[in-house]
Amino acid sequence: MVDVLDGDSKKWNCIYPAYINSNRSLKRGRRIPKGAAVENPTCQEIGDVVKSLGLRHEVQPKKHYSRELDRERWQLGRVKVQLLDGNGLPVHETIKSKADLMQYVAAMIPKLKSRSAKAPDQQQPSSSGKNKKKKGKK
Repeated sequence: MVDVLDGDSKKWNCIYPAYINSNRSLKRGRRIPKGAAVENPTCQEIGDVVKSLGLRHEVQPKKHYSRELDRERWQLGRVKVQLLDGNGLPVHETIKSKADLMQYVAAMIPKLKSRSAKAPDQQQPSSSGKNKKKKGKK
């Protein structure tokens, strides 16, 4: 989390995980095309990508998106990002709008080390059920 001075973040753009979640419909808050979205992003992952861009940001893990029906822990949070300086000019040369930022974040989250480490763990439980012995008559 980047240090924020007295109320600087009030005018920054908010990015909720639901905005880039491929499991959400447009009615439930997804704001980018489904093909560009990522499955179940967290506010921490969004913060990591924004941090790599060098943008001023603030991760707010306790905030909740109003369209979220489920109050699961992994769905909580938002990231506030400064995209424009005091004169209204973009802070980053390639990220000029909130839509650009959401597209970039969704493209980069699958490349995070934390996502790469989770992939093998999720596949193991489904394959372990195949080797169970059957009880009964021979």
